[in-house]
Amino acid sequence: MGKFTAIFTLFFHSSLLSFAQSSANINGLWQDSASSAFSNAYAVIAQEGGKVTFSHYLEWKGQSFVEIGSGKWNAGKLKYKVKVTLPIEGWATRGTHELFLSEDGNTLRGRYQDNKGRSGEIVLKRFKAEPSKL
Repeated sequence: MGKFTAIFTLFFHSSLLSFAQSSANINGLWQDSASSAFSNAYAVIAQEGGKVTFSHYLEWKGQSFVEIGSGKWNAGKLKYKVKVTLPIEGWATRGTHELFLSEDGNTLRGRYQDNKGRSGEIVLKRFKAEPSKL
């Protein structure tokens, strides 16, 4: 009976976490913190149920970059395709991002794969404005 209780408890808690992440609200402004080489790097995520629209702006060495995308949100996983609308010369123009929501709901972390065969880390942190800046 002890093994059954332990397995049931583990299953119950993992099910609750999965439900909490799948029903999490990821709408809003997120700060891109994957690289200190970027400045003014933000993403806006619009979530409607399991559908997500994504917009991302950053600056790199004084050059602006913008990409937009859409995809799906399910069980704590965000997967979407992006298209660059304001490119930086030499950078990719399309890609796929796959991110996972942290347990506390404040970080999306994952990887990108672009149309030039490159991949790398993405880290987005939920943006919280400082009261003095409001």
